[in-house]
Amino acid sequence: MPSTVTPQTLLLTPNGHLYAVDDAESIGATPYLAGFSDDAGQGLLQLGAQYIGQVLPPVPAFWRDFAQRYLTLVCATAEDAAIAVAPPDEALLQAMIADAPPMQGAEYLTPDVLTACWTLLDAALKRALDEAQCGLQHYLKNCNPAWNLVGRVVFNLAENRKDADYPFAFLATYTSRLSAHGKAQHLPLSQALKEFSTSKNHAQLLSLLKPVQAAAAQCTWLRAMVDKDEIYHPLRWSPADAFQFLSDTPKLEAAGVMVRAPQNWASGRPARAIVKASVGAKPPSLLGQNALLDFNWELTLDGENLNAADIKALLQ
Repeated sequence: MPSTVTPQTLLLTPNGHLYAVDDAESIGATPYLAGFSDDAGQGLLQLGAQYIGQVLPPVPAFWRDFAQRYLTLVCATAEDAAIAVAPPDEALLQAMIADAPPMQGAEYLTPDVLTACWTLLDAALKRALDEAQCGLQHYLKNCNPAWNLVGRVVFNLAENRKDADYPFAFLATYTSRLSAHGKAQHLPLSQALKEFSTSKNHAQLLSLLKPVQAAAAQCTWLRAMVDKDEIYHPLRWSPADAFQFLSDTPKLEAAGVMVRAPQNWASGRPARAIVKASVGAKPPSLLGQNALLDFNWELTLDGENLNAADIKALLQ
């Protein structure tokens, strides 16, 4: 007889301890709770780090979101810095409790219990890093590649075809968290100044902006933007600005800044000029000189027809 695995769910004891227990009402296997056989911290780490974008029952989904809130803040830690992520404040903990689904032991869910779970999760991650003998980003990427996008500054270039003088727009964002579907959520970089404004989160802000500072040391135009605080605002850009940005993309990415261009642009491949020629497009009434000399050609770049002046400018 093949062995069957009893589905499980999570339970809170009167002492505020989190356990995985058998649940006859659940359907299907629950491998996402396997880590709780060791301790709650290890279970939360596995649940939050690995099971991204998967549909889970309400109770495990609540604890996964809790763990991912911690891991999202951890992602702002520089590779050479110690992990130091403060628990959420009282108001946020109370809001999380208010949003909690019905669960066994829900009456024991308090801010102190959530803070204790936060501490267990922090200890579990540090143990995992010691055992894996690797950096934080490498560890999280191995758990799920989606974590590589969280806590990163992104420079976005967009088209604005309604503005002939400034047909491009620039906006700096950062990936604040992962959605329920595992997609990176972007916020304007100016929002980071508000989110990490408290003294306990100041180190996270410095870590978030560290790649920008490194890139600014390589790009004079970015240094000017940083010095004037223009990096925190949407900007209208000329073609020359956009060209400088695209030219320095390798420097930006080498510094740790992610770059996003319009999706309809060929990814990583420049547009190529295409020559089209046609012979005998107009059927002649008789075979003669007109039939032999009926010839037409055109040159296009990324779908746009080029005239003589455009071709001359490209050749120069």
